[in-house]
Amino acid sequence: MLFNPIKVFDMNNPYFLSNYRYVWALLLAIISCSVLAEDGDGSESVVKYIEMKPSFVVNYGEPSAKLRYAKIDVSLRVNSNSAAVAVEQHMPALRNEMVFLLSKQTDEVMGNTSGREQLRTEALKALQDYLNEEVGQSAIADLLFTSFVVQS
Repeated sequence: MLFNPIKVFDMNNPYFLSNYRYVWALLLAIISCSVLAEDGDGSESVVKYIEMKPSFVVNYGEPSAKLRYAKIDVSLRVNSNSAAVAVEQHMPALRNEMVFLLSKQTDEVMGNTSGREQLRTEALKALQDYLNEEVGQSAIADLLFTSFVVQS
């Protein structure tokens, strides 16, 4: 007896419909298992970047005859949907923290890369501490300066 592939896919073959149902049942089981495996509580691990818009434009440094300005764009990295919601909910307070932190900086900090890196880590810690106090979690994983322009 030789295998006849045409006969396997013949609609008149009584085994075709039963085999066909098993294939569909198997496919549906695989799809439903993958859907059930997803976590639906909003805490799944996703990376999102949230821009703190508009740009920060602040004057900084000690009072003198010459004003010093900085225009800085900041993005925050969060690792879950719940963290993104917390950051969006507290954005005005987070911006307030950033304005006060940026305004008290000196020329030495704003003028070189090591000072800017120090400022970045200080800002990250300040925002994490604020959110930890407000919502019980430090929802911000990282802080990035996407633009940093100073005029001194």
